[in-house]
Amino acid sequence: MTGNFLFLLIFLQSLLLSRALFEDQIGKFDWHQQYVGRIKDIFWDQSFHAGKRLLVSSERHVLASVHSHNGSLAWRKVLEEGKRGQIDKTLYSGNVLITVNGGGQFVRKWNPGTGIADWDVALPGSKQGRTDIALCSKDLVAVMTQETLVGLETRSGKQKWSITLPQSNQVVYTLLTLSGTNLYVIGQSYGKQVTIVTVDVEGVIKSTRSVPSSWLSANTQCVMSDGGFLVCYRSEDQSLQVLSLPEGQTFKTTSLQVLGLEASDGVTIETSKKTDDPYIFLRMSKDHLVLVEITAQGAKLKKDLPKICAAQVTSLDDQSMLFTIERSPGELKMRVYDLGTGGEIADLYQTITYLPQHGFPQRMEVLLFKKRDLRIGCRFAILSEDYSMQMVLKAERDAAPGKIAWRREEALAYVLSVEMIDLPVSENQAKYEDEFGSHKDDIATMFIKRFKTQFSQLKTYIQQQIQRLQGHRHHHHDIEAMAEGGSEDEDEELTRDEFNLNKLIVLVTGAGKIYGVRSTNGHIEWEHFFPELTPFNRYDQQKLLLFVQRTTAHFPNPPQCTVVGKHKLTGNGFLFSFNPISGEPVDTPPGGQMLNYRIVQTSMVGELDDHFLRGILLLDPSDQVHVFPEKCSSVLRKTYKSQFMFVADRDTGFIYGYRTVPDREKFIMEKVWTVNLQKKQQTITQVMGKRPQEQVHSQGRVLGDRSVLYKYLNPNLVVVVTEGEIQEQSQKGPSNFINMYLLDSVTGHMVFHCSHKRAKGPVTVVHSENWVLYNYFSQKSRRHEIAVLELYEGKDQTNSSAFSSFSSPRQPLVLRQSYIMPLYISTMATTITEKGITSKQLIFALRLGGLLALPKALLDPRRPLLPTQETMEEGTIPYIPELPVNAEAIINYNQSLYNVQGIHTSPAGLESTSLVLSYGLDLYFTRVQPSKMFDVLKEDFDYFFISAVLLGMFVVTIVTQKLSARRALSRAWK
Repeated sequence: MTGNFLFLLIFLQSLLLSRALFEDQIGKFDWHQQYVGRIKDIFWDQSFHAGKRLLVSSERHVLASVHSHNGSLAWRKVLEEGKRGQIDKTLYSGNVLITVNGGGQFVRKWNPGTGIADWDVALPGSKQGRTDIALCSKDLVAVMTQETLVGLETRSGKQKWSITLPQSNQVVYTLLTLSGTNLYVIGQSYGKQVTIVTVDVEGVIKSTRSVPSSWLSANTQCVMSDGGFLVCYRSEDQSLQVLSLPEGQTFKTTSLQVLGLEASDGVTIETSKKTDDPYIFLRMSKDHLVLVEITAQGAKLKKDLPKICAAQVTSLDDQSMLFTIERSPGELKMRVYDLGTGGEIADLYQTITYLPQHGFPQRMEVLLFKKRDLRIGCRFAILSEDYSMQMVLKAERDAAPGKIAWRREEALAYVLSVEMIDLPVSENQAKYEDEFGSHKDDIATMFIKRFKTQFSQLKTYIQQQIQRLQGHRHHHHDIEAMAEGGSEDEDEELTRDEFNLNKLIVLVTGAGKIYGVRSTNGHIEWEHFFPELTPFNRYDQQKLLLFVQRTTAHFPNPPQCTVVGKHKLTGNGFLFSFNPISGEPVDTPPGGQMLNYRIVQTSMVGELDDHFLRGILLLDPSDQVHVFPEKCSSVLRKTYKSQFMFVADRDTGFIYGYRTVPDREKFIMEKVWTVNLQKKQQTITQVMGKRPQEQVHSQGRVLGDRSVLYKYLNPNLVVVVTEGEIQEQSQKGPSNFINMYLLDSVTGHMVFHCSHKRAKGPVTVVHSENWVLYNYFSQKSRRHEIAVLELYEGKDQTNSSAFSSFSSPRQPLVLRQSYIMPLYISTMATTITEKGITSKQLIFALRLGGLLALPKALLDPRRPLLPTQETMEEGTIPYIPELPVNAEAIINYNQSLYNVQGIHTSPAGLESTSLVLSYGLDLYFTRVQPSKMFDVLKEDFDYFFISAVLLGMFVVTIVTQKLSARRALSRAWK
């Protein structure tokens, strides 16, 4: 009986201590958007959900099912990172969905309705490369790797037979096809021949033959066409090479000139596997396709399609039809042709509203069906140049344009740069700014402005009250608008709220697309697409730079941002400057501005011009400095002595420091210092500086003995991370190491250096105030660790007003400590607040899908092993090696995030609040309060009680005053 009572008591106590997120709080201050990435393969689901779902696979290792009525994900499978999870081929037929992963290492079968893996088979062989798959029957599938051809049962994945492919003449196997009852494996020996291995469905090799093809190279495009034809395009002489697989002994050559085509660079071959007819497409340009029919005698022109950017051949009831899409300003025109007669099917013609921000349509996937009146109906998905996928529904009326049912912006899975921009003030607040912004107006003018402003406020207030009273009348219309794809707050004006919590998020993606997104709900406010814009890409690290040149704080000057990248064709610099609130171009053409030089390094001018605009410095390979926009050159002429720049060259291992010097009418960069990090021993992997907008509230740290330990606040300090290998005598093989360098980017002074032996990356660095935090994998302990460095000047501060690298203080005191991180970290960041008063919080993106928020106090290098009176007085936590991972610290609760590439934090108007955006395969936005909401009353604050108390005290005060006056009067009469 006593045991039951104790158990009940413990259970009740645990209920009182537990905390959770209420259901009505989900999505109130956060939002989550899921993406799949650029789509490689797309199929209409023909299983139980026939026509209601789309099956897609992407280059971001994602296999997913998309609802065709609203574009939401029915299910999504994010496969492993690296080569293992890469989807090489996707096969879908009937109810069979199979993927080949990891260069032919793994074959997996999935349930199309639920996304559950039915089986997973590892194929024999270690040679990775191109792979292919073919469905022999409903019970057998054949998979080709570089070494073997394997037959697997579709129900269980059990291996039915296996064939070792010939490996002579440096053959590279590229294609697999089924024609009749035979499988054909195509191998290429560049400059020599094409090898054809014929295998029956029972796994017996019937023949192996070679066809001479000295013209074959690694750049030659080859595809399989229905009917058992191998088609290759040779760009050197602009010809098509056709080989009949069953009996062909030589390639049949057909020149494009014979077909009446004028070829240009970049011709590609595209196949259409929706019909059994032997057709292929030749893409001459973005808006020119050619339909070619393949026969045993060679290629034959079927239909030239100028101005057509996407097409597909499909069939219904033995009727082959050609669907084409033509792009014109503001719309798409879809035409359908009967390939049997060559005539156009007028009933299926339609126009579709199409925005230019999506580029050219590149592919379409058509679903044909018979309506109740036996007419042909169609639905089709469009894949565009900007990675977007759009679903088009045919209009019910013949004259009405087609409707875009939904759109998925998959470019948001490739975010490279983020900035959160403050919204502008409202119209009335702007009038106040205009009233007090001028010092030349007299009293009468200012009085008239004040009267107009207050009258406008009264008018706005009356209109708002009328709208609230009439709001119920428009409720039905709002619901209809939302049903059509809109939302209630789409028409809300972009104005700053009371606490500046709502921002406009500017996202720059690797697809060359720029978005303006509302932070309240994640809806896209504006978008721009630049096909010529591509990221700086070196050592598999892509970067597109986003600079905020002017914020919304300088009314009436509009805010301005600039994106810096490179041109896709020339490699020169590419700029686009715009208003981040409206998305309108500023100082550059609407299509962006291409520079006539390459960009080596960029920086911002230290001071503002007369219009509060901060210029951008661009360094070209000849060490000349260019200023954008040019009107900011006057600021550089005044401040060039304080403009410095550095360049880290990973190829040589050198870091160069420059200063700006005038050279006649231009400016150049003069090299003033060099640091050699020994390229032969180590490689520079990362360079990290401080965020320029970060505010530091306290310049020192108060210790337990009431003394102050002053922080080393060097704004020019950068962290350089290097990795390398070294041969140790105690180890059988090479041992990895990581070096950390703290470098002054103005003088080149090495402030601090440390090394971690038997450790390897990837290393993620957070650099803030006077501390540096980084993680690595310890090979010695076989665990993930986090190290922290804190720099202090000491108990005497050199300069309390400004920091100068030329008169820097003595070598700082460096405190460091390491901690054990029990979970793998993808990336991490620290919170930023308006004034820097709130305690710092570190946000870790875990591979498991969570965002873990830990206070910086847990990663303090001054945590003592044994607490003393002074450390207890200071509030320092005793040292424990392992960092705690509390489920309550996961700020995204059950909204799992995968493949997180970065975390961006931004201050809000409330000092207690920091805004967080996680980007990668998904987007997730939320708010955090590292020190709780100390500057805002709680939602459950009892206003009635406090008002009653104040009113009671006021009444008691009045009554007491009256009684006291009467008593004093009575005493006076006595």
